[in-house]
Amino acid sequence: MDDEQLESYLKLGEEHSYILERMRRKIEPGASVLDLVEESERLVRERGYSLAFPTNLSINEVAAHYTPFPGDELRIPETGLIKLDMGSHLGGWIVDAARSVALEEKYEEMVQVAREALDNAIDRMIPGNKIREVSEAIYDTIVSAGYKPIRNLTGHMVRPYELHAGIEVPNVPTGRSMGYKIKEKDIFAIEPFVTLPEARGYVVPLGEPLIFSLGRKKGRTRDEIERRILKIVEKNYKRLPFCERWLFKEIGHRVNHALSRLVDKRILIPYPPLIEVSGMMVAQYEDTVLVTADGPLRLTGERG
Repeated sequence: MDDEQLESYLKLGEEHSYILERMRRKIEPGASVLDLVEESERLVRERGYSLAFPTNLSINEVAAHYTPFPGDELRIPETGLIKLDMGSHLGGWIVDAARSVALEEKYEEMVQVAREALDNAIDRMIPGNKIREVSEAIYDTIVSAGYKPIRNLTGHMVRPYELHAGIEVPNVPTGRSMGYKIKEKDIFAIEPFVTLPEARGYVVPLGEPLIFSLGRKKGRTRDEIERRILKIVEKNYKRLPFCERWLFKEIGHRVNHALSRLVDKRILIPYPPLIEVSGMMVAQYEDTVLVTADGPLRLTGERG
């Protein structure tokens, strides 16, 4: 990444953070989830950027991967805890960030713990440190505050046009990535997920998938609608996630069944909503970080 690319990347992060904060302030009881999500995506496009994935707006025990379907009438509830997760990119260079909104005072501390866990983890993103040290910072912050981390959700390395690039940053310090040594120029999205102490502390997929991406298998099909979908996806999204809403205007009502068939053929990878298995509230905070020789450079959120 040369100086000009870095400057553009930093600008992308600033714009993304502005949009994320603007949309966070609009989350209030009664607001249409579909309207909020589509406004967030429109603002990204209006600034000349592309979407790295559909905006997620996940409510209460839904930890991640909820984006509305065409005509979705879901509204923000009177009480609970909301996660807003957005991704943008410029020429494949991705920023990914999320914020939580507590609709009740009793969940505000949990949101703050997620934010503190993120800050403490980012402080450890130094060349030569191991991912274990970053995961330990997340885990220790959450547990010492009396809460529980979601053990099967993780942060992730980011590469151009790769949202999840192989190296994970777990909320609990265990797994294959623990020994990975952080390197200069690495890019990571760090995202602590916090739940209540009485929760079981892991998520399971539940319901119809709302988000998809191209799999590694070469997409071959004789179905005309399926071919049209694959052509659109390969041209516009490559292997980045997309959703039914983005295809509906061009394909129409047949898109839902065509997506299901492409999943059955293992041409598409489905991402159903992820639910905390015991039905407990989940909070999330996330920012994207570029590792430099001088330490972590926060691409989204407040830069120190």
